[in-house]
Amino acid sequence: MRLNELLGRSVVDRHGERIGGVADVRLVQDGPLPAGGGQAALRVDGLIVVERRATQLFGYERHVGPALLRALVHSRLGEVWYLPWGDIERITDQAVELSAGRAELRPLEEMARY
Repeated sequence: MRLNELLGRSVVDRHGERIGGVADVRLVQDGPLPAGGGQAALRVDGLIVVERRATQLFGYERHVGPALLRALVHSRLGEVWYLPWGDIERITDQAVELSAGRAELRPLEEMARY
């Protein structure tokens, strides 16, 4: 599966309730080093999911920019969650299915800044 196949895909919780769509994928560069040297491989750490529409994000859904602009972005997107890769039960042609319920999801705003 390619990363662009995840973008825009519907996300449902363990009860089958749609919670939003995949807006972004978080990668971490901590994989194995190639035999010939070079940089560590990338791995998928988690997904960023927005409630109302999967759209390109510019950082305003997080801790970036003026508070008024962030509030406007959130009013358009609705809730924004970070889903660790371990919370994904499976990926089908129709949706990303979670092992957690909506109430257990972690808001993106709670992620550490880095």
